[in-house]
Amino acid sequence: MFCPIPIAEGSPSIQTRCVGRPQANWSYPMTKQTPLITVTPRVLAGVLLLALSQSAVAANEEGTLRTTEIKPVLFSDDHTSEGFLAPLADGRIMLIFRLDPGIQGDHTGTNGHIVRMTYDPEADRWGQVETVYNSDQYDDRNVHGGVTRDGRIVVFFRHLAKDGKTEGRYFIYSDDSGKTWTEPQVSEAWTDPQQSGIPGVWSTGQMFYNPDIERYMMLGCRRYITSSPDGVSWDNRRLVTDNRKYALTEIAGAWCGNDRMLALIRDDRREQGHPLLQIESHDNGKTWTEPEPTNIPPDQHWGAAPQLIYDHDRDLLIALNSTRYSLPNDQQGLQIYTADPDDVVGKSQNWTQRYDLRRPWAVEEFEPKRRLNMNFYGYPTIAQIGDGEYLVVFTERARIDGHEQADLLYFRFNLH
Repeated sequence: MFCPIPIAEGSPSIQTRCVGRPQANWSYPMTKQTPLITVTPRVLAGVLLLALSQSAVAANEEGTLRTTEIKPVLFSDDHTSEGFLAPLADGRIMLIFRLDPGIQGDHTGTNGHIVRMTYDPEADRWGQVETVYNSDQYDDRNVHGGVTRDGRIVVFFRHLAKDGKTEGRYFIYSDDSGKTWTEPQVSEAWTDPQQSGIPGVWSTGQMFYNPDIERYMMLGCRRYITSSPDGVSWDNRRLVTDNRKYALTEIAGAWCGNDRMLALIRDDRREQGHPLLQIESHDNGKTWTEPEPTNIPPDQHWGAAPQLIYDHDRDLLIALNSTRYSLPNDQQGLQIYTADPDDVVGKSQNWTQRYDLRRPWAVEEFEPKRRLNMNFYGYPTIAQIGDGEYLVVFTERARIDGHEQADLLYFRFNLH
């Protein structure tokens, strides 16, 4: 049963002046030196939720970052994971993600399908869960994608069979803001790797536009990049790196001006001392530098799936990451980093940490059915919703009755 949760009104937080959108309830973000401030949990739709507000000022030469309190997107008996945010022409934001129904859904379930929920930033409210695509015979997973400049929403995914093998990799798209969708599409870059002989391009990052060459770009976990003039004709792919020093997996990239593209990659050696890696292209993707360790996440801890966007108006790269495995469960969380491209191109250790969120379940008053018995899921996704304002959705998880339960939460932040 789907259970979108209405937003709790009147939750206490430290108030500041709202910039841009008066409906947002802004509070200052947490830093490592600031204690967490919790608010009383409420029962909403039969589920006790925890709203968090965190209090401190994160200010430096790049400006001040303020966040709203953390609120629920979707709490249910279903496993939710791995999605992206698609800004629509009318100002709303569509969250597209994988949902595996029932308590048996689990992280590696085989009944997952692609769904959507739409967010109204003005009202600060999420809509109902609606199905985008369901193969009815495969697990439709590893959902990622983006939106073209003319509003075409492109969703990439793969079919995972019950024997654990990939049946194929596909994409679908919508030209009417998600009202209707195509049948699964194939192309040279999105075929079954066993058929093509080259690992397929799949990832957790977001599609991005490169105005220097007027093409949409998508980086893949298996060390390749592909591009398209329209989000449909994915007619080429190029090797990013053959470096085997690191266990390169999940990746996110962005164009950042002057023929440059930058990507952050997860190193799947899951112990401390293996932070995200950075690679760069200075010729719009024809060649790439070798992977270099970054200072993301802090203190050389292991970094999970990254996200990366470029705010052209501010000439600012924004990176999201979450810690997992190399920290105790109650110390894991999500971080936001920013950088002027000139400060980090060729200098991978120069990212500035702007926000450090301790995971929501790691507080004393968590709901009893959501116990702190698994590490942080994370998988944040980000979209710009205004001048200097951004929306972030991420995932928490716990083990219940032997199964992994995952729920979606969100917050907004403002950089001024």
